[in-house]
Amino acid sequence: MTSEVDICNLALLRLGTRSTISSLTEGSTESNACAHVYAMLRDLLLSSHPWTFASQRVVLADLGSPPIGWRHRYAYPANCLKAKKIHGSGRSSDHIPFTISGDADQQGNPFKVILCDFPKAELIFTARIVTPDLFPAHFIEALSWMIAAELANALCCDLALSQYAVQMASQSVAASRAYDANEGLAIKDPLPDWIAARGHVRAEWK
Repeated sequence: MTSEVDICNLALLRLGTRSTISSLTEGSTESNACAHVYAMLRDLLLSSHPWTFASQRVVLADLGSPPIGWRHRYAYPANCLKAKKIHGSGRSSDHIPFTISGDADQQGNPFKVILCDFPKAELIFTARIVTPDLFPAHFIEALSWMIAAELANALCCDLALSQYAVQMASQSVAASRAYDANEGLAIKDPLPDWIAARGHVRAEWK
């Protein structure tokens, strides 16, 4: 079984740190650093590509009271990281217009909704997958390099190592995406800003 700790320790191994961690809450420098970036980078990687293992679909709950210009106001799924497309009742086209909008309840608490003109809309989306056992090996490889690239400066203070980690992150993410694309239809997305900004990596993502 693969755990969050296993993925973080793989990242630390890539950086050559002296210590590994036993939990993300043990309080060590390494565990604090990993805990600070793990969930953010996991969600960033998940949302950067239409991964087959993270693709889900659900019939949206109609909340009623749509704003002017729209016929339906749907609840945004709690585990949705990226809404990809909508299927509508009686509509054969894959290109059904929709938009994501902010809203608020009676107490002023903000939440997101999906606005669409079609009834009984079904959303296809990339879900937030938090169980590492569901991650393919190629995704774990990419995520561990992303964590290593993010932590290199903080833990190692080695510019050359940091640049190498960024390069490996770019290459492993590209390889993971290409492998995933072979399992089904996928959409090419641009290089995430966080990699392009760190070390000015210009590798082509397939």
